[in-house]
Amino acid sequence: MNRLFLAMPVTLFDYENLQYDFEGIIKGKWVIPQNLHLTLNFFGNAFEEAFLKQVLSTLELKADSCVLKGLGVLQHNQILYAQTYNDALLALHTQIREALTLPSEQEFIPHITLMRIKKINHPTLLKQKMRTYDDKIIGTVHPKIQLIQSHITSKGAQYTVLKEFGS
Repeated sequence: MNRLFLAMPVTLFDYENLQYDFEGIIKGKWVIPQNLHLTLNFFGNAFEEAFLKQVLSTLELKADSCVLKGLGVLQHNQILYAQTYNDALLALHTQIREALTLPSEQEFIPHITLMRIKKINHPTLLKQKMRTYDDKIIGTVHPKIQLIQSHITSKGAQYTVLKEFGS
């Protein structure tokens, strides 16, 4: 199954150590480094690639780099994520959503999925460990906007950059 989304690439400064910090506290599947990204808009298979390229090319899509600072957990789907606070990302997300007349189904939370949590072994330790990252800059979001195709395989997601916009 192929799905399309618009994203920005990210770099985590010490992803290996971050993973080590949570060893034994939570169990799940970490996202491989080359698949780390901030999703601006998820399209799934609602649009054809050519249509998205055409519409997105008419927009002035620009983004600045921003820092990743702190961690969070999306409770509804048990995702450990790195967070960023940047009003420009919300404006960019809204611009794209409106251009494609996408529904506003849920609040946009700019984040980078790090792990899909299968089990929390030590909830108290998880909260404590996450707090140690509250004021820690752990990475950067790069100022590139990419239309990406995700192909789900038995080995996980494989991403292909189809087009890059702005900078």
